[in-house]
Amino acid sequence: MKKMLFPFMLFIIPFMVFAQNELSLTLEQAIKLGLDNSKGLRIAESRIASAEAKFKEANTQMYPLFKFASGFTRLSQVEPFKINFQGRDFEISPTILNNYQLRFGVQYPIFTGFRLENTSSMMELNAKASEKDYEAERSRLVYDIKVAYWTIKNLEASLQSLKENIRQLNSHLNDIQNFYKAGMATENEVLKVKVQVSNLELTKIDIENALNLSKINLCILLGLPATTNITLTSESNFELKDYDDLNKLLNFAFSRRSDLQAMELRKEASRKAIGIAKSGWFPQIFFGANYNYNRPNQRLMPLQDKFYGTWDISITLSYDIWNWMGTKYQTQQAQETFYQAEMAYQQMKDAITLDVSQNYYAYKKAKEKISIAKLTVQQSEENYRVTAEKFRTGLVTSSELLDAEVALLNAKISYNNSLLEYEISKARLEKSINYVEQ
Repeated sequence: MKKMLFPFMLFIIPFMVFAQNELSLTLEQAIKLGLDNSKGLRIAESRIASAEAKFKEANTQMYPLFKFASGFTRLSQVEPFKINFQGRDFEISPTILNNYQLRFGVQYPIFTGFRLENTSSMMELNAKASEKDYEAERSRLVYDIKVAYWTIKNLEASLQSLKENIRQLNSHLNDIQNFYKAGMATENEVLKVKVQVSNLELTKIDIENALNLSKINLCILLGLPATTNITLTSESNFELKDYDDLNKLLNFAFSRRSDLQAMELRKEASRKAIGIAKSGWFPQIFFGANYNYNRPNQRLMPLQDKFYGTWDISITLSYDIWNWMGTKYQTQQAQETFYQAEMAYQQMKDAITLDVSQNYYAYKKAKEKISIAKLTVQQSEENYRVTAEKFRTGLVTSSELLDAEVALLNAKISYNNSLLEYEISKARLEKSINYVEQ
């Protein structure tokens, strides 16, 4: 039984693997798959985690710091400290060669000129900016997936139109060869059709290669093996959504653009840096407390080779009376950095205004082109039908039919391109306003 099963498994496994590498996807499914598998988004998530860790680290500076230290020291042999009184030596401090130290300490920043508070706020703003960076990366990925998806759909439609045109040309070639045999057409007319068929076959190879590369690109965006055979099932529908008010789109973009929000948060973080720099104008006050359990304990005289515990409490104040205006220059640097961030923020708003406006007008134009391209296809189909009938009855030449076939192919490809242009312009517009479908 096992001997019979083994050849059967060798036969069936390749088909199982092939079936596993086939995948049908709607646009929504492709976007979800890409978001789930994106390495770029995983990097952005890691940056969020890193920024949040920095924020939490900054917060720890505002809490008491507990330290423990211990050590052992072996001293070299020296004579003990003695005094001579009435001819006799009295040992005042013995020589203790083995020294043991144990210390437990607490330090707390009472006042740092608001440096710690501003640092914490700055790190928090940077962490929030990292979250906006993630959203911007997500928006870019969705746009890239949409472009790749509709590019494949366009190439597939163009390839189908090309194949139909090749079939028509082959039928045309068959007719013109029959006419040539009957003495009703010249050899030049036959050769013209053959050359056109050959040219279309070469174009077909180019489109097939472009289609295969586009599918590989989409597989990479979706985190799939490059050899996955994907079938795209969504169709373009330009009746689903419309954008008519440019002012509303601009307001929407200003309120939703993740990159603009990230820049605004970083601008506010640079404002906090001014406060950090100004902390140098204030005194620094720290509270400290220690408990020492040493053998010998240096605070006890004479020294004894025993463990004794002692403690100390301190409040330390430090203030730079004169640091050659270092604090002033640090503050000036921070203020200029904030000014630069403010100007960059305004520049980005201007860039967004131009970006949304350009994409809006490109979207409107692309939508109009669809109806014109569709009408051109209808006219070209009718022209081809009439010309083909006249050719069969000998009322028009082969060249005229060839022109009609080329015009029909160009019209269909232009229509496919207009659908692609519409979908890409819509995706670009939605990306520029940070529109995300729920």
